[in-house]
Amino acid sequence: MLLPEASCGNEFVWHARCGGCGAWRWFNSRGDAAFVRAVKETARRRDERSGLSPEGTREAHAAFAATVDPCPCGGRFHVVREIMDEPCLGCGRSLQGTPFPDAKNLQVAVAPLRPEAS
Repeated sequence: MLLPEASCGNEFVWHARCGGCGAWRWFNSRGDAAFVRAVKETARRRDERSGLSPEGTREAHAAFAATVDPCPCGGRFHVVREIMDEPCLGCGRSLQGTPFPDAKNLQVAVAPLRPEAS
């Protein structure tokens, strides 16, 4: 199952999704130098050093997304904060309030966002 953010020890895994085709990717938020830099620079610029506001978080995520190569479909990846807020590829509505399909044995391979941590 995809989680909006998962952690194991000091490793924080976040997901990104293509706005074009809906493809999912993952990245280690502490291991991706561009993500760390975007958060730190946004916090400094906004003087939010004790924690980013929701607006600051959106700014930092947008700055990070600008460093990511486009999806093979030509779309751009964005950081996924809440998976259930992502639009359905079929109808465009958010997934909030929709039942999960019975797919306990379904395995979804999610590739890393970047070939190697940067």
